[in-house]
Amino acid sequence: MDNYRAPRMRGSQQRRKVRWNYKRIAFALVILLLIAFSAAYGGYSLAHKLSVSNSQKEEVSANKPTQVKAQTTTKLPPTTTTTKQQYIEYEVKAGDTFYGLAIKFGTSVDALKKLNGVAGDDDNLQIGQILKIPAKGVLTAQTSDEETTQLVQSNSKRSIIKASSQEISRGPTNVKKIALTFDVGADSKPAPKILQALDDAGVGATFFLTGKWVEENPQLTKDIANRGFLIGNHTYAHPDLTKETEDNIAYELSETERLVKEATGETTKPLFRPPFGSRDKRVLRIVAEQGYRSIYWTIDSLDWKPTMTPEQVKNRVIAGLSNGAIILMHCGSPQTAQILPELIDEIKNRGYEIVSVPELFE
Repeated sequence: MDNYRAPRMRGSQQRRKVRWNYKRIAFALVILLLIAFSAAYGGYSLAHKLSVSNSQKEEVSANKPTQVKAQTTTKLPPTTTTTKQQYIEYEVKAGDTFYGLAIKFGTSVDALKKLNGVAGDDDNLQIGQILKIPAKGVLTAQTSDEETTQLVQSNSKRSIIKASSQEISRGPTNVKKIALTFDVGADSKPAPKILQALDDAGVGATFFLTGKWVEENPQLTKDIANRGFLIGNHTYAHPDLTKETEDNIAYELSETERLVKEATGETTKPLFRPPFGSRDKRVLRIVAEQGYRSIYWTIDSLDWKPTMTPEQVKNRVIAGLSNGAIILMHCGSPQTAQILPELIDEIKNRGYEIVSVPELFE
């Protein structure tokens, strides 16, 4: 047994076995390479897919239009003529004026004229003429005169007059009313007598004060307001406004407003009268921008002239009396202070009611 020897392989068998082992090793290596290649390719493919996916998303995002929320637009059917008429028709009567109708129907002179194709400086109306009255926010044609009066009376006297570049030189002519107005800027001595005459007669009046006069006569200014008379603005120093700059005009008005408020607690707005009656379109525009309406006059009593006698002053006023007249007088006139009681009686005897400027339009 000890001498036993394993039989030797034949040479050909040994070579086949070695070749077989090499094949197995090569096969294993191929498999390993395939696995490695597959893993590598799979990773690359996945990364590539992810990269492409993200790139596509970014591209889509970049190309996608931004969505802006717009207001929803509803397509409406074509507008028809079934909407309400935007105006009413009114037949002009004796004594009607653009301003009086604007007050009555709660609109403005500018709106009335624009709707009717009337030039801004044309104030002519013909009896029987048909006017269009703006329907928006106005009293309808069915509104009675009594309702109109109640509406106007519910506002303060001043609110009847609105700031505008359109001046006023008279009131409506369909009512027998006149307005006494007094410019106040000179001598203060006649003032107490004038105030007393107005008080005794129980009539209304409007006083246009200069700021300088207010500074010099604070107590008389208070007295005018305390007696219930309306105070308007007559500038501070009584200059010709057509020769003043815009800033100076604004100052003349604002300073007087400040002084009157300080003395009485009341405003002068919207009542204004230009010194000397001197004005132009520029002045009227600036005055309106400051919140005022220029009040001119129908009759100048000429009581400011030293040569006028009290009787002449009275006769001049009486000769010019008419419905809606605005009469210009002066608080510094001794002739007016003397003749005023007699003048008031004569005006009343002729059937006129004497009121403030805003009350002309009630």
